[in-house]
Amino acid sequence: MVKINPTQINSIKTKGAKVMENTAKNIEDFSSEIIEKLHARAEREVPEYGSFKLVYEDFRNPDKNMQATDFMLKISKPKDLQNEKARVLEAVAYNLPSPYIVERVIASGNKADILAALKNPDLKTGLPQIFKELSKHLEDV
Repeated sequence: MVKINPTQINSIKTKGAKVMENTAKNIEDFSSEIIEKLHARAEREVPEYGSFKLVYEDFRNPDKNMQATDFMLKISKPKDLQNEKARVLEAVAYNLPSPYIVERVIASGNKADILAALKNPDLKTGLPQIFKELSKHLEDV
């Protein structure tokens, strides 16, 4: 039978262990990520004209003090417009499992307009605030 010295166990357990950094993401981090992802997807998946499948990116709300449980950034074609090139960029807040959602149009126009809006640095700084305001509107529902 092999005996192990308890002091050796402690040194073995900690030897080479990596210290975990605080990597908790906030709304600002998630917002930046979904803007980049949506821009890449929009270049590939949103056609210049005609109908297309909804293109979106979403994330779970990391702030438990807010009403919204999930946020989404989406690009869609308005159903009521006859313009085949019309596109809309919207921010959406959900309170799941409740059926209520709150949406806000951020930009509209053709594909180039939407791509330009996604590249605008003001969107990265403003989107978290938009999500927070949308979440407050869910409190009224």
